[in-house]
Amino acid sequence: KRQKDWAQLVPGYESSEVDTGAKRVTTLEKSLLKLRDEQTVEALVEKAGDKNAVAEDEGADGNMGLGVRLVNGTPQAAAFTDQESERWSDDPCEFEEGDFFGASGEAEEPVPLTVVPLPDEGSDKQEDAVVVLIRHGRTPHNNLGLFTGWEDPPLADDGVEDAKNAGRLLKRHGFEFDVVYTSWLTRAIQTAWYVMDEIDCLWLPMVKSWRLNERMYGALTGKSKAMVANEYGEEQLKKWRRGFAIRPPPTSSYSLSYPGNDYRRTKYVKDLRISWSETFVRSLEARKLQVHRKFPKNESLKDCMARSIPFYTERICNEAVNKGKRVLITSHENAIRGILMHLCDIPVEAMNQLHLPNGLPLVYSVKGKCITLLDDGSGKDPMDQHDFGPAAKYLFRPCEITDDFYEEMEKKASAPAVEKEKVPA
Repeated sequence: KRQKDWAQLVPGYESSEVDTGAKRVTTLEKSLLKLRDEQTVEALVEKAGDKNAVAEDEGADGNMGLGVRLVNGTPQAAAFTDQESERWSDDPCEFEEGDFFGASGEAEEPVPLTVVPLPDEGSDKQEDAVVVLIRHGRTPHNNLGLFTGWEDPPLADDGVEDAKNAGRLLKRHGFEFDVVYTSWLTRAIQTAWYVMDEIDCLWLPMVKSWRLNERMYGALTGKSKAMVANEYGEEQLKKWRRGFAIRPPPTSSYSLSYPGNDYRRTKYVKDLRISWSETFVRSLEARKLQVHRKFPKNESLKDCMARSIPFYTERICNEAVNKGKRVLITSHENAIRGILMHLCDIPVEAMNQLHLPNGLPLVYSVKGKCITLLDDGSGKDPMDQHDFGPAAKYLFRPCEITDDFYEEMEKKASAPAVEKEKVPA
């Protein structure tokens, strides 16, 4: 009876919207419903091919104006029952988005990818100077879509398989190494060990450096994109993810995510200048002199590359590459991006749109000055198997053919003739 009275008094009132056992929706439940339904709408728009879809208003109820209610204590939306929307998903946080490639409107050209075929049994081992770069295997943070940065989770089970598969692939192609470089984070070190174990070269020297660490995400560390968007807004999130020189908010000196509080490793760092403010505060607390280095509290992509590129050019090249050594580098996406930017002349505007798959060996030929992939024997196109992002056309460029290449081919061609002359009649 009360519902009928309300229907007469309140314009637009429908009794079907009322559930007698309904409860009030809390702010948290409303936010979760909104995030879920935003993803649902995006999926529906993508299916329909509607590029002019209007984003939902920030003050909406999270169900595009169709109402939200609790039925039997469970949040229910009035529409959007697509099965794909039931699974919560998030994009990998390291894959930065941008409009650098979408502005021209030109059709994408196929990437001139070079794939090294599987060698025949008994073929010679890799003897030429080479640099193999591998992004660490997947971690629980990657699987949950969290900003990992300098946080130190180990490899997940599928991340261990990523690393082992990379080692097996390198072994099938006859790769051997002289030295290994990695970061000081567990996931990169574990990846190096699993790769070395598959190749049977655990005895190799391993150089660890914080300069090969992932980008320091500051106060965003350990949070998902959805959490950051809720806290700071979607537009600010896009600026942090797309901006080359824009830093996220810094972490606190008292935070567990601040690398200066990890005393297991800080005592080994000598190539950072001293922070006098941190030294003063920590010395007062400890009642004795505590010299503290200026560890980063946040970094832009530019900051991350400003340490990884010089480490490659001044340390790795001088110690190994220029001496003809075979180098293995296991590191993180943004640190490897910087090295690839230097090696492949990738423009700054495209760096945020270069994606590196976990556990995939990228082989840089020092002679040919190019990046190649290794055939895994599956017969599938690597561009179909892996997502390198729109900037892949800068990464996979044709190899340079130098005079050394022709001289090497002449030597190989003349070798059988020389052997025949040595055989007695």
